[in-house]
Amino acid sequence: MITTTLSTYPGKKVVKDLGIVFAYDDAVRPTRLAMNMEKYLETALKRLSEKAQEKGANAVLGICFDLRDTLKPMLMGTAVILEDESS
Repeated sequence: MITTTLSTYPGKKVVKDLGIVFAYDDAVRPTRLAMNMEKYLETALKRLSEKAQEKGANAVLGICFDLRDTLKPMLMGTAVILEDESS
């Protein structure tokens, strides 16, 4: 699964747009510290990839991070099917 903040991917072309996907780390924790933010974002990115894969995507483009709510940092992107440009 390709995951990127880019709106395109080098050497690939979008052949199908499967829509917006979003995810967050919703584990219940007593506190969230900035130093643990990387772990929360990694979990959210994994969930984002899983949601995109459920739609049949092989990539998520244009990923953005919404960190306004430190209790639930959210990731959003567009689930797509990419193919090699030469195809």
